[in-house]
Amino acid sequence: MAEDTKKPQNVLPGPLRKDSQAPAGAERRIAPRFPFTAAAEVVELQSQTRVAGRSADLGPGGCYIDTMSPCPVGAVVRVRLESNMRQFEAIAVVTYALVSMGMGMSFTDIKPEHQAVLRDWIAELSGEKPAISEVDSTSSEQGMLAAISNNRQVLNEIINLLVRKKIISENEAAALLRTMFR
Repeated sequence: MAEDTKKPQNVLPGPLRKDSQAPAGAERRIAPRFPFTAAAEVVELQSQTRVAGRSADLGPGGCYIDTMSPCPVGAVVRVRLESNMRQFEAIAVVTYALVSMGMGMSFTDIKPEHQAVLRDWIAELSGEKPAISEVDSTSSEQGMLAAISNNRQVLNEIINLLVRKKIISENEAAALLRTMFR
């Protein structure tokens, strides 16, 4: 009898047959996503492979992570996002992957404390409530945090550009991104 210990515990079914017959590029998401940039770390649960990147969009059902080394479609992952000193973590399934670009994922399990962070971020992104920093800091500290976040985004884009132009390898880029997002 084959050993079942390597099978992921929480797997979502694939798209319904009628969805798979939708025109190419048709929107299949149930909930909207909003542009959202945050430092991201993704860990494939079966292999424990870590991938660093940044989020490009976020919604109540999932997100897209820009990364040079996306996980394979169907992989069960733990995704951690950090923005403005707040963290969100969830278990997700990779629903699509674009080599050297990134991966889309659907959330399958979110702890209550992280659901609150996700709800707050989406409310801010959708305009339902103004952005509020939970960290009690002066405006100069907030400006510094914004500058650091912006610098990380720029460095991430430069690293991705260097890989696309074949100036550095994907392994070198992954090491740089891991260091940058620690």
